[in-house]
Amino acid sequence: MSGAQRLTFLAIAVAIAIVAAIVLGSSGGDDEGPSPTRAQATATPEPTATQKPEAPLVVSGKVTKLRFKQGDTVRFRVRSDVADEVHVHGYDVMKDVEPGNEITFSFPAEITGIFEIELENAGRQIAQLRVDPR
Repeated sequence: MSGAQRLTFLAIAVAIAIVAAIVLGSSGGDDEGPSPTRAQATATPEPTATQKPEAPLVVSGKVTKLRFKQGDTVRFRVRSDVADEVHVHGYDVMKDVEPGNEITFSFPAEITGIFEIELENAGRQIAQLRVDPR
């Protein structure tokens, strides 16, 4: 086999390896679909230099973990399929949410600790807020 043929085979092998890596990397590995309950948290995409990061979405049915540092602004969104009051314990911040609607919370992270966020009337925890000292 000539040197040119070896280089051709090597180039083909590298191309196959790259295509395989792309295909396997894009499959995600998580074959679970959305849960049949009302829970589904969304990942927050990395912001560009000109846009603010989107606030995480919290929905009932699963406890979403939120983590901030003292001095940050706590921001998150809540979507519910029932009318209820969303209560951030420790901070005593409350807002009403209507079925199918989304509300946004935004307040300074002044108190450190771990706090429950719940649908108050249903008594159901939907998130955990953790504020770490700076």
